[in-house]
Amino acid sequence: MKNEFLIRMEEPEDCQLYFGDGSYRLFHRPVGTLVKDEFDCLTFQTLSTEPIDYHEHSGGTETFFISQGKFMGCCMGRYFVMETGDILHIQPWMGHGFTPLEPKSRLNILFMGIDQYASISDHSIRLRRTFPGVFEESSFNEVFRESGIGTGKRSAPAPNEYPPEQVPQLRRAGVGIRDHEFDGIKLQLKVGRHETEGVKEIWDLSMKPGFFCDWDNFMPVHRMFYVTDGKLSCYVKTSAEETVSFTAEKENVVIIPPYYPFGFKVIEEARVYDMDCSARLQDLFEEYGTLTYNDPSRKNKESFLELGRQYGLNCTDIGYNP
Repeated sequence: MKNEFLIRMEEPEDCQLYFGDGSYRLFHRPVGTLVKDEFDCLTFQTLSTEPIDYHEHSGGTETFFISQGKFMGCCMGRYFVMETGDILHIQPWMGHGFTPLEPKSRLNILFMGIDQYASISDHSIRLRRTFPGVFEESSFNEVFRESGIGTGKRSAPAPNEYPPEQVPQLRRAGVGIRDHEFDGIKLQLKVGRHETEGVKEIWDLSMKPGFFCDWDNFMPVHRMFYVTDGKLSCYVKTSAEETVSFTAEKENVVIIPPYYPFGFKVIEEARVYDMDCSARLQDLFEEYGTLTYNDPSRKNKESFLELGRQYGLNCTDIGYNP
């Protein structure tokens, strides 16, 4: 049964747009000013012999999650290999492109400030349906791509492969810009607020069974959690009398609209991307470290949540009951 708060990424019925071979799937469209993100997926079923599609955007950011396979990436003229679990974060005017190195390699893509569906997908679907053959013409495709979402196609850079650690836009699996660890959870900052025009942070959460977090309040923020491993027990309060409970597991996305109380508890060791963190968590962790250094008696949940409110952390309870 379809759940409005859960996207099972492998299920066509949960996709807002699904091409028959699964090569392109749209999971979530941007909504108004509160929700800036679109989330979709490209799967390269076979290896391509075409030159790398190297291009750049005049606005918005893109975060690419390598969820399957391997790619040769290119960013700002440098080539490098991207593997399962890696993330690439692209800001405006950064030339970038990809070539799959293995069949069925997959990119999950989080757009911020770019309405991919309205600018590209909707037009291409209509043209394929109403004018068969036009969209496939190479001459038309050049015009189509150049006019879409402020993109500019560029020549593929000359070959010059770099070690992944020399590409700052690439975040390797298991490595964060900053790491923080508490009882039952390890957090790795993958995309900082300085890289998203100050809008949000993206965190990789590794959580043990028994870790829980509740947002039993009514906040005007949108939340999106991408589960890459393990299992969570989730709930969303849909009215004063009704609560929807469900399980989220690998390759699921949990979507929480504004003003919905919700929470989760880890039931199997889990890896989750918090893709819409509006709280200034990195600032909070720095301040909490200073606070507890100066006054060790403040090292407790109550002090953490009290300080957290100053930095936009709006959860009402958090803890670890193994």
